[in-house]
Amino acid sequence: MAITIDGKEYDESTLDNNVKNSILQVQNSNQQIAQLQAEVLNHQIIAQHHSNFIKENLPADEEAPTEEAPTEEATTETAEAPTETATE
Repeated sequence: MAITIDGKEYDESTLDNNVKNSILQVQNSNQQIAQLQAEVLNHQIIAQHHSNFIKENLPADEEAPTEEAPTEEATTETAEAPTETATE
């Protein structure tokens, strides 16, 4: 059987067993890489789908509070309350 490497054909029977083994290792590695790439793509699609589902199904009347917003609101309310009281 002929094996083509970098555009050149080699007779498999003339190749050293270590070279044959390395060829198999490269083929197996390339197949595994292709499978892993397909699996990563699949997981990316699943993650995107679920992210979209989450966004579309969050309650519309409630906004998710950010970490900074409650601090700013609390500070604003605390600062305004004495001003209003002093004005009255």
